[in-house]
Amino acid sequence: MDLTRGVSIVIPLRVDNPERAENLRFILSLLLQQTEVSVDILEADTEQRFYLSETCERLRYRFVKDDDPVFYRTRYLNILLRSAKFPIAGIWDTDVIIPPVQLREAVGRICSGCVMCFPYDGRFIFLNEAMSDRIRKDVSVLEKVDATSIGMRPSVGGAFLVNRVAYLRAGGENEAFYGWGPEDAERVKRLEILELPIARVKGPLYHLHHPRGINSGFDMGERDKRNLEALLATCGRSKAEMLRWLEQPTFPD
Repeated sequence: MDLTRGVSIVIPLRVDNPERAENLRFILSLLLQQTEVSVDILEADTEQRFYLSETCERLRYRFVKDDDPVFYRTRYLNILLRSAKFPIAGIWDTDVIIPPVQLREAVGRICSGCVMCFPYDGRFIFLNEAMSDRIRKDVSVLEKVDATSIGMRPSVGGAFLVNRVAYLRAGGENEAFYGWGPEDAERVKRLEILELPIARVKGPLYHLHHPRGINSGFDMGERDKRNLEALLATCGRSKAEMLRWLEQPTFPD
């Protein structure tokens, strides 16, 4: 049996440009054709902007009306994680490509006891606009992409898999992070403090091009300051302090 059959990929969505929708349609086609994962999408916006081109029993979509221009990604991810169908969940950005062999290996690591596994080795390969357009038309073009990454810190964003129950017990997504911020680094640090096993598999992650707006970068204002404070708060906790923090009815900032 394909191990990916017991995996829910969860994708929070805010369509802030046409490329975002194009990328997601392409990513969905790869996930549903190359693996047996199920995919849960939650779109939150002032109005629905993403429409499925076809139905599939392994694909669930829901829309939540949200007038806030800042996309509260951590909150929507927790909603998705709590309602996911399977015990293994993958948290995916709308624009990332993970080769299926890497996804299957990462699922195996979760099945073997890891709480979190990145389905790539830290190489986060940004594809330019022209290359992204070519790949959306013919995914085999990806084989010609130079996937070397020199002198860069291994990435912890884009895509990762978790033991869903264990991850939620460890706090799930930290909703102190509001909008785009360093939550990728925080969740890894939190699991390290809790001494929970984290793994990686060999191979790169590819990121399709899209324009960047309010929900794709720092705002250099109060929101960024609060997000940084949330990261530093996690980094400053001992294991005992972290466990006490997790015992709160709602996790404080």
